[in-house]
Amino acid sequence: MIYIIPLILASIIALLFLLVPYFKNRESVQTEAPDIAVYKAQLNELTTDTQRGVISEEAAKTARLEIERRILKAADQAYSDVSPERPNYILALSLIVIILISPAFYAILGTPGMPDFPRAQQIEAQTDQAQADQIAEGKRLIAQQKVNLIKDASDARGWAYLSNLELTIGNFQGAAEALYNAHMLEPESFEYQLMYAEALIMASSERVIPAAMIILKKAEALNPDHYGPKYYLALADYQAGDIERAHSEWLKISTGLAEGNPLKPLVDFWVGKAAQDLGLAEALPQTRAPSISSEQAEVIQNMSDGERQDLIRQMVSQLADKQVENPANIEGWLRLSQAYMVLGDKEQAIDAMKSAISNAPDEQKANLQKELEKLTGLE
Repeated sequence: MIYIIPLILASIIALLFLLVPYFKNRESVQTEAPDIAVYKAQLNELTTDTQRGVISEEAAKTARLEIERRILKAADQAYSDVSPERPNYILALSLIVIILISPAFYAILGTPGMPDFPRAQQIEAQTDQAQADQIAEGKRLIAQQKVNLIKDASDARGWAYLSNLELTIGNFQGAAEALYNAHMLEPESFEYQLMYAEALIMASSERVIPAAMIILKKAEALNPDHYGPKYYLALADYQAGDIERAHSEWLKISTGLAEGNPLKPLVDFWVGKAAQDLGLAEALPQTRAPSISSEQAEVIQNMSDGERQDLIRQMVSQLADKQVENPANIEGWLRLSQAYMVLGDKEQAIDAMKSAISNAPDEQKANLQKELEKLTGLE
């Protein structure tokens, strides 16, 4: 209905544009046509010439008849170009009727009840256009980079860059193909091995396929301390149905990750998911690694392996001292047990789990006992 009023106003304006020329023409009827004025001047000139004897009476008579005939013809044409006064009013009346009944026709044949397009849809359309433009730009850069790689197919970083471009438009398969070339060109590069494995997983709807597992194990061999390959291998265990092993591996990773590490929220999610699947989520508190500041994390990154190991042992020792002071903290015992496992101190990990069982409420003891059995069963 919002469009009816503008429609009427536009029609009225159009009506004015149509009618004004007609009323102007009525006035122009009373104005002498240019040709008629010329012919009258010729008549006056003919009379003068006759009086002066320049032209005979017989010739003047013939010329006068011809000029008068032309005046009559010119007058007929001038008046025929303007419609009579009555048809002008008929036209005006017709236009007014059309304007008045057009809303009624719109109400019957149109859709006056249809709501206006909401602003959200307009914004969504603009967003879709922006995304389309971004994809188009990504495809342009991809085509350009492929041309560069034709010139130099041995550029591993160029293939990695192409992979990133493919990811921006959601082409996971294209990203995996590009990283295949990068990891083949630099087989000893941990970065390219892990990136290729991740691309294979994304291209397989986040399933850790056998090809990805092979690359992950190679990446783990290149960098045993990195948690990336360990996380995906645990995901492979989970997808294969070995939830207990996946839970145990993710728990180790979570214990070793510092607070603020971008991988930690993801790992903790899967720790909780696996614990829920195993029926441990309600009985056991969520374990987490001792938190360290960003400054401490930076210092740790710059340490040698021996210095880093000593620092970790110092932090674990501090945690053990706190547990002696507060033995009822079951979560603390679980954290301490996992920390010992990361350090390879299995016996101390078992002792910490036993302390958790002895101090835990009765409703938690059965589940904690299962965890202890897992520890004692590890070779």
